[in-house]
Amino acid sequence: MTDLTFAILKYGLLAALWIFVWLAVRAINRDVEALAPRKSHRARARRERENHMVVIGDAAPVHSVNSTASSATHPAASSHISHAQAQTAGSNASVNGHVPAILTIIDGPLSGTTMQLGTGAISLGRAANNNLVLDDEFVSSHHARVFLDAASGQWAVEDLGSTNGTKVAGQPIHGACFLPAGVPVRIGATTFELR
Repeated sequence: MTDLTFAILKYGLLAALWIFVWLAVRAINRDVEALAPRKSHRARARRERENHMVVIGDAAPVHSVNSTASSATHPAASSHISHAQAQTAGSNASVNGHVPAILTIIDGPLSGTTMQLGTGAISLGRAANNNLVLDDEFVSSHHARVFLDAASGQWAVEDLGSTNGTKVAGQPIHGACFLPAGVPVRIGATTFELR
């Protein structure tokens, strides 16, 4: 075998080895991309809705007058939002004039669960005596409640002094704030909204 033939074979095999490695890396990369979790269009739509709600500003925290007193008592205890705070938050009960009728869980283990809104408060937490029991280690026994504010006639959500907090439209709340329809509320791994 001549030196020229040997060099052609040597460099030909080296080129074939590099092509094989490139194809193997490309195939592995495609497999990893196929198995990687993708963000659903639902999550993207929820993010867009959250951004829209922040611009509207209806979910800005409105601290209740008796938030610490009501947190220390039973979750069904009433909390009052002052008349001035009700006027500050606006007179619309919801976005686009829609009055919420149900609480819908849009993300989390109980996704798709709905609960009719009445005149009474809906308590959320890990304890069995809540209206909506959330089996989640990041949820307190009596985490939060959704209630109809008598002074303004609007629905509100109140964090009941939970360890990990409650987020309305991505913002942590302290006490009570008004909750228009379509604004997401996050408690642990669960996200719900009024519709």
